[in-house]
Formats: sequence, C-alpha cells, structure tokens
Amino acid sequence: MKTDLSVVIPTLGDNCLKETIAQLNNGTTTPAEIIVCIPEEYLFRLDGYVVSNLVIIGTDMRGQVAQRAVGFKNAQYDNVMQLDDDVLVDKYCIERLLKTLKANGTMATVGASLHCVSSGESVYKKPNKNKVALKVYYWLLNGRDGYRPGIIDKSGVNIGIDLYGNDQELINVEWLAGGCIMHYNNNLILDNYYPLEGKAYSEDLIHSYLLKKNGCRLLIDTLAKCSIETEQSSDYSLKEFTSIIVSDYRARKYFVRLSGRSIFRMNIYYIAWSISYTSNKIASWFNRSVIKNKKISQ
Repeated sequence: MKTDLSVVIPTLGDNCLKETIAQLNNGTTTPAEIIVCIPEEYLFRLDGYVVSNLVIIGTDMRGQVAQRAVGFKNAQYDNVMQLDDDVLVDKYCIERLLKTLKANGTMATVGASLHCVSSGESVYKKPNKNKVALKVYYWLLNGRDGYRPGIIDKSGVNIGIDLYGNDQELINVEWLAGGCIMHYNNNLILDNYYPLEGKAYSEDLIHSYLLKKNGCRLLIDTLAKCSIETEQSSDYSLKEFTSIIVSDYRARKYFVRLSGRSIFRMNIYYIAWSISYTSNKIASWFNRSVIKNKKISQ
C-alpha cells in the first residue's frame, strides 16, 4: 500500500542502490516517492533504470549531506525518510516508523534498529571481552557514567543500542544513525551542515546534535528493522586504516568542539582504536603463519 511518504537517498549510483529500492517497494507500506540524489557526473549509472515512484535528481555537488539536503528540499510529503543506499529495510519497517512517528508528537524523529546482514545480530552488539578492561575504557571515555547505550559520551563517541535482551519497543536516545530515519518535513535540516570534504564521518552525530538543538525528540523503534553489511577495522590494510582514522578524527574533532565535549577523552579513544587495530593485525598475521607452517610440516 502506497502512503504519503518521501524517501530521500543520496548515492553515487553503486550496485547496492537497486536492491535498496526494491526492498523499499516490497514492504507492507511503500513510499509515494523515492528521491535519489546523485551527482550529475554519475547519472549515467542510472541510465534506463525506471521505477514508478522513483525521482532522480542530478546534483551539482558531491557529498552525502549536501545531496541529501537537495532531496529534502524536493520532498513533497509531510513525512520524509532518509535512507542510505546500502540499507535494506524490513518488510514492516516503514509501517512501524510511520506509526511511531505519528504517536509521539510533531517534534518526534524516529530511527530504525540496525542489524548486520550476514549475522542478523545488532550492529551495536555490546562488547563481550575483558569486563574489567572495558569498564576502565568506558570510564576513561565517559567518566563515572561509563557505558550507557544510546548516548554520545564525553569523548564524542556514540554508543548504540544492543538489541539482544532488550524488551523496550521505544527508546529515547541522544543520537540516531543516519542510515534510516523518519522525520516530519517541518523538522528537516535543509542546510549542508557538514563543513569538511570527503566521506561524511560523524555526520549523524552532527545531525543529531542539530535536531536536538531544534527541539526534536530522538527515538529508536526497536521493532522497525533494517539491515546493513558491516566491516571490521582489522579488515583494512594499514594504508586504508590510516586514511579512515585521519578522516574520522578530523570530523569527530569538529563535532566535539561543536558540542562542548572533551578533546582529551576523544584522543584516548583514537589511541585505543589504533592499539586494537595493531593487535588484531598482529594476531591475524601470527595465526596465518602458524597455519602455513603446519601445512609445510605435513
């Protein structure tokens, strides 16, 4: 059943986009329009691609936030959902998000729960390592409050909601992952609020901060589900990891200053991340060497 809903997807036209759109149109509730915002130089990737409720807009700029802002400005309906081009919505996701949005007042903004495609587990599964070390780690990042799901801690690090064992349908949070969020059109932020070039690291934190500043209430509906494929830092080469951490640091530093959090605590986070990456790489190299030596000895 089609409903008065605009879905806005910023993209470069990668292969995942078409599956994302197909999933949108296979749900119990489908959008009246799906606005795809793509830089003009990539329009050729969508040549011949026709879907009845698809609107393709070529943009003169490249950047997730800037492209999404163009889509927001062109959205025709009172309800608007932002979606990343690699996020697959569950059959009931849109129906649930709309129901929750309408039940929580005109300043509500509702995010879906994110699951890993391959494992089915929550993307924000709580770490299950050395409990003492984790307690110290979260104390360094967030003081006495420690690990608190759904917040942005004192270091500017966002902590997600682990859905395992959670029986709450609706959770108030300090931030929403930008992959799938339902808004009222009147609450949309239409400016390109991301000040940096390149991939928009931490844009969801900046976006959440601005939404809350404007008086919006941020909620996660745990029954509105969507899926995304995740990657581990250890999957990257040293060159790739260096590029990621430099870009992530630059963006988070901007957010931390914007929101009045602690640069010192933020630096601890990046030191810990780098140590974790290095130790995982060494362990992976050691395991491969052991397996290789065993095969030779046989």
